[in-house]
Amino acid sequence: MTTQPRHDAREQGDATAERGVYVYGIIRSPDDLPADLPSVGDDKAPVRLASHRGLSALVSEVPLSRPLGTREDLLAHERVLDTLAEETTVLPMRFGSVVSTVDAVTDELLAPHHEHFESVLSELDGLVQFTVRGKYAEDAHLREVVTEEPEIMRLRESLQDVAEDAGYAERVRLGELVNEAVAKKRQADGEQLVRSLGAAAVATASHEVGGVEDAVDAAFLVDRRRVQEFELALDELAQRWTGRVSLRLLGPLAPYDFLPES
Repeated sequence: MTTQPRHDAREQGDATAERGVYVYGIIRSPDDLPADLPSVGDDKAPVRLASHRGLSALVSEVPLSRPLGTREDLLAHERVLDTLAEETTVLPMRFGSVVSTVDAVTDELLAPHHEHFESVLSELDGLVQFTVRGKYAEDAHLREVVTEEPEIMRLRESLQDVAEDAGYAERVRLGELVNEAVAKKRQADGEQLVRSLGAAAVATASHEVGGVEDAVDAAFLVDRRRVQEFELALDELAQRWTGRVSLRLLGPLAPYDFLPES
């Protein structure tokens, strides 16, 4: 199974209309929906179902008078999908998918793509995503590279008594060596994360980390029957990394990182 961006719907309805229909994702038609789901663009618009031949799109009305994209919009989109993912298989739509009417959801999305959606939902049945993110604790990675890399240690010691305006070339070299060593350490830690948890997962997807203190970021597609095993493996790794990496588990989530290619 390969990762793929969320499926597209029509991005914009009739520009002259006052309201459109926002599409969150596709599920098999349920008996009912969880109460108090948030909604994108209008927190008073209820999330409801547009259904066709056993499949349902999660939708709500949205005003077309303002562009979507606020943090609240994104959080509402994710919360709807992740709330459903706790109990059932969800096929996420791309954030910002809007069509003109509920009829357009069935006629232009569900009906023509019914077989594809059924196939993807069948492929993802019984699976749920968990994301694990980690941060280095109190510059643990920097302390480690100093002790592990002899040239870094030598340069650092040689610059301790040198004035700030002196030793420019050496300071630049030291910074380059530290950055390279930290990048290697992140790669190694990311690989260890996947090795430690991957045995309890069906598929994995590693993400690049951006922050200075960020250590690891990876998604895992897990069989619901093996969630306890997965969480136990995470607990064991967290114990081994005590004092150097703090881990955070997100999930269960909709399978954002594991949508098969169209």
